[in-house]
Amino acid sequence: MTREVWLIGSSSSPLKPKRLAVGKVGMPGCLPEDIELAAMPASPTSALPAPRTPRQLAHATLQQQERRQQQAQQQEHQVQEEQSGSSSAAAVQLESMPCWACRHSFDFHCEAAASLVRFAPGSSDRLAWGTSDGVVYVATVQQPPRLLQVLDRHTDRVTDLAWSPDGGLLLSSSQDGSACLWRAEGGDLERSFRNMSGPLGCCCFHPANPNLLLLGTAAGELLALNASTGRLIARVELQAAPMAGVAACCMATAGSGQLLVADSRGCLHLFATTLHNGTLTCLAQLAHLPPASNRFHEPACLQYAPHSTVAGGPALLVVLSSGEVVLSRVQEPWQLQPVQELRIAAASAKIGAVLRPAANVQHPELLAAGGEDCRVHLIRISQAQHAPHAAVTLSGHRAPVLGVAWSGDGRRLASCDKEGVVRVWEEAAESCAQYDSAETS
Repeated sequence: MTREVWLIGSSSSPLKPKRLAVGKVGMPGCLPEDIELAAMPASPTSALPAPRTPRQLAHATLQQQERRQQQAQQQEHQVQEEQSGSSSAAAVQLESMPCWACRHSFDFHCEAAASLVRFAPGSSDRLAWGTSDGVVYVATVQQPPRLLQVLDRHTDRVTDLAWSPDGGLLLSSSQDGSACLWRAEGGDLERSFRNMSGPLGCCCFHPANPNLLLLGTAAGELLALNASTGRLIARVELQAAPMAGVAACCMATAGSGQLLVADSRGCLHLFATTLHNGTLTCLAQLAHLPPASNRFHEPACLQYAPHSTVAGGPALLVVLSSGEVVLSRVQEPWQLQPVQELRIAAASAKIGAVLRPAANVQHPELLAAGGEDCRVHLIRISQAQHAPHAAVTLSGHRAPVLGVAWSGDGRRLASCDKEGVVRVWEEAAESCAQYDSAETS
């Protein structure tokens, strides 16, 4: 199956490098100008035409001016037709793409970058985000929108956030090597953990047993802890091949008993987390998957989707720090077949992107991505054989947008930026023209 790489924001066609080669006449690769000049017969000096009179020169000049005017009129007519066609296409796209409006903006002037944001499971109102100074905020956009908790325990950047399946607990990991388990309702600290080997890069709950916490370290280890006792149950090292010294950057649960971990080189590690009567009996690596097309870049996001319309089944989204986004179909026994590849604009910081949940089959498949242009980009990827395009851009941030997150029903979108501002967007029934915050492109 052939794959095409699409560049979002600069062209709507596949990347096709232009090759200019100068060769001999009749050989592949020579320029058309070379062929035309070489095919012209040499004219003897005696066959040169006689010089024209001033009357002939004036007549030729008038004919040349008339031809130029006709060409200009034809070009103007062609441009008008193209503009009318593009306007009609934009109108059709506007009708098929709902508009998005900002419901609320949280700005506490903390001057600390917010790089990740998460909605609580089963909720489109409650969300949490972490900042570069180690603070976790919990808020709601239910009327009236308000801040619920300020969880200040970490001393360095918050690297990951994870909600328990029931939304009652919130797990945070930090660059300072600590992990904190919070009671979401009152903000009480249930338990804290300290990794003595260095920073923590990612965290999550076991989907079948929320009392089991999984942590990824900068030393390339996967830790399993009992939340009730605080005991370390298991420790497994990531397979270092083909490169050593990798760190665990992102993780995502894939089903009830499997876990995917992405390391700092873009390689994927599949683990079995087998439970028996709620107790972890096996934590073992099942597979080591090299990055697509050997792109060894640090990942910014990792997302497993149980169903994707484009992939035709389970899919895995990998967002690299280089700006490359790869959507792959998951095939048994755990083989990845890329079905869409695109590039978002490269940035000085890791930019997040996430697929819209497939809660409603009538929704187009959208990829929400942040940007260093201070905008949120909604990229439509409804058909694998067509080029993805930026359907809507959401304006309102005054700093680069670093993280995005969808609510469980896919009707709300949260974005956070480098100045710590979090904005929550939602679909609007009115026309996009009535909102300044949504721009069609």
